[in-house]
Amino acid sequence: MLRAQNVNGKLIWANEALSKEDYYCPSCHKKLIIKKGNLKQTHFAHIKKNCESYSEGETDEHLKGKLEIANLFEKAGYRSELESYDEVLRQRPDIIIQNEFKKSVIEFQCAALSVKKMKERSLGYKKAKINFLWILGQHYLLKKKMTQQIAKFLLWRSSLGYYLIYYLTSKKKFRLLYGIQQTDYLPLKYRTLEFSSVVSLKEFFVQGNSVRFLKISNGERVIQLKAFEIEKLRSQGKFRNIQIKWYLVKQKIEKFRNLYFSNNYSPPIFVTKELYWKNEVIYLFFEKKVSSDQLYYKAIFECEKYMFEVPIIDRERIARTHVKIFLDSLKNGRLD
Repeated sequence: MLRAQNVNGKLIWANEALSKEDYYCPSCHKKLIIKKGNLKQTHFAHIKKNCESYSEGETDEHLKGKLEIANLFEKAGYRSELESYDEVLRQRPDIIIQNEFKKSVIEFQCAALSVKKMKERSLGYKKAKINFLWILGQHYLLKKKMTQQIAKFLLWRSSLGYYLIYYLTSKKKFRLLYGIQQTDYLPLKYRTLEFSSVVSLKEFFVQGNSVRFLKISNGERVIQLKAFEIEKLRSQGKFRNIQIKWYLVKQKIEKFRNLYFSNNYSPPIFVTKELYWKNEVIYLFFEKKVSSDQLYYKAIFECEKYMFEVPIIDRERIARTHVKIFLDSLKNGRLD
């Protein structure tokens, strides 16, 4: 922890603490020790790790980051509090910021966190009607492929599309990844910007832009079709199951190839290739296994089955929108 109480109950910053004085945990009131080093942020720690309110073993990135983020918000005119226990939430957020009478919470997430814990914490803020923001550290940097560990923090805004916010302690800057989107057989696409202040980050957020899903280029389509042909020849795993399913009704998978691929990129929330859930819907449609109304709800069910857990985003709304577009293209689709 970065702050502790002295013998008079006053909160003292770790980097201002005197080695000859005693300091105590604001929560369990047990005596603390001061930890200093050339490589790690000065901080307080429990002698025995048995305090429920404070987690031990914080990385230097987390200790430095939450202090720097709090300072950046103060420079932008906010009041900030670090490691303050909230009686209503029964939680100790990393940072509480306040602008006039509006209180918000910031969690600077550097270590691994389960979907369950992330959902519980976020739900607690929602129930208390407190605005909250997850800012991510190096552990969650996005590369060519979305993972469940990262997807659970996804946010959406019409001007930004799907996005993530990071804080890089090595640069002392915020990094925004926005317009994140994906499609089968191709790497993720997204844009990156960095901001050295809260003001510049906020100014970018309120711009009247609108991020749309990118159109698949002719070159990208060629890559997709080549990858599809390779999978067809390999005939393994889920792809083989699809081939067998069509074979049993005397059809070949290549007949439906054009229906598997959208004209545009999709939300970055699908665990596997979209062609898997689309194939289930195509099969029901062409084999006339269900009515039109049943097909719509079945398609939503199949679509959601292949999605990541995204607690901050309305997953069902995304599925409904996505399914409607796909069913329209399916009914007007052209077969080879």
